[in-house]
Amino acid sequence: IDIDVKQNTFSMLVSLELHWFDQRLAWKPFIGGCHRVTYRASIDSELTEIWVPNFNLQNKLEGFQMLPEAHASVYYDGSVRWRKTGILTGTCELTGVISFPFDTTSCYFDFGDDRNPLFHRVNYDYVAPQFFSSLEDDKWNFQEYRLLTTKTYVEEVTESLSGFENRFIRYHFFFDRAEFFYVHMFVIIYILFTYLSFGTFWIDAESGERLGFGTSILFLMVAQDISSADVTPVTQEFLWIGKLSLASKLLVLFTIIHSIVAMWILTKDFDGEDGSQEEREHFIETSEEKEPSRARSFKKLVFDRYCQAGNVFARIEIKEGDSKRLKREKKVRMADVTSFMLCFVAYTILVISLLTTRN
Repeated sequence: IDIDVKQNTFSMLVSLELHWFDQRLAWKPFIGGCHRVTYRASIDSELTEIWVPNFNLQNKLEGFQMLPEAHASVYYDGSVRWRKTGILTGTCELTGVISFPFDTTSCYFDFGDDRNPLFHRVNYDYVAPQFFSSLEDDKWNFQEYRLLTTKTYVEEVTESLSGFENRFIRYHFFFDRAEFFYVHMFVIIYILFTYLSFGTFWIDAESGERLGFGTSILFLMVAQDISSADVTPVTQEFLWIGKLSLASKLLVLFTIIHSIVAMWILTKDFDGEDGSQEEREHFIETSEEKEPSRARSFKKLVFDRYCQAGNVFARIEIKEGDSKRLKREKKVRMADVTSFMLCFVAYTILVISLLTTRN
């Protein structure tokens, strides 16, 4: 079994048996005589010794007629059995892929006459498919997909085309993916490194390693996206793995932006100032006086409220005797704690929500 979700193709090892009656081949066997004979059978009129139906896979890439040649068994009453075994490859609209890698994929084979439907001379009937015993047990073999035999069903489909109706037999197949491989190769990596990126908030805001730590994790996420692109289809639908990837990258990006803002808050008023601490504080007061009081008050209120939210856990105390520089450092520290709690809780809720709705 092989499914290519990018090309929407599906391959399966099958053994197809056609059974029909041809009274021209019937005979009356004598007592102890022959009851069955074999003939060469082929779609090619130069190779076949008997008439065979022009049967084929309608949605084929490699159809019934491309299977290895096989002889047909003809019985004395005119019944003919023709069995061919090999790999069929068809194209179909795969369903269920939106839940990748927790998807149950569905595809189908359409069987019918290759001739012009205006001149259909054979009415095909069908029986329920039979499966190898190795497919019907619960043991997982060494391949990506497992056929769900209990879900397989057959139906007769009629499509109305311009001027005629095309009838064919459709076999629907359902498959479970070996999700464990993708879980530990992609899902766990996304989740683990997103949580790891929250460690950015515990690194000194003025340290260059803080910014480098966050960007390194973002680059790793992009590398994961490139790898997952090889096993996921290009579609208008938003795949499950795409939702997890986007949410993870947005939160990692938030940690990077937060670090940039924190570094800007701590350094914006001191660039180029080589004087004493008193001179720097005087520079801050002079700069703040130039800013409109209403806008300054609003920004200060928002920043203070955001910092106070994290201080419930940080327990950082700002004293009256602290310099303005120290007060800013403490507020940035409070903001780090707030952002950490916000990201941790939001991402945890998101992951739980995605995992509970993956199917």
